Amino acid sequence: MQIYVVDRDGQEHVVEGKVGESLMLPLVAVDLVDATCGGSCSCATCHVYVDEGWLTKLSKQAPDEVDIIDCLLESEDQSRLACQVVVTEDMEGMRVTIAPLSDF
Repeated sequence: MQIYVVDRDGQEHVVEGKVGESLMLPLVAVDLVDATCGGSCSCATCHVYVDEGWLTKLSKQAPDEVDIIDCLLESEDQSRLACQVVVTEDMEGMRVTIAPLSDF
């Protein structure tokens, strides 16, 4: 599953996501995010902006994710935590941008 990722320097990368796994995993594998908490939805170091056309293909945000994102200075309407996005076949070709590091 190819997913296009724009890093914090504006460079585009193609990562291979596996259906059923968290989007965080391929991003960590190529050092695009830190994922300090290991995917427990508590650090926001895997914060990404999902291109608008893809938002409807993602699962709904859980309350914990909403709470974390609401606290981020750099949050936008397209903000998601990659650790909370499960890769599906509908995401082939999806484009995300790694959000700037942000303090709570």
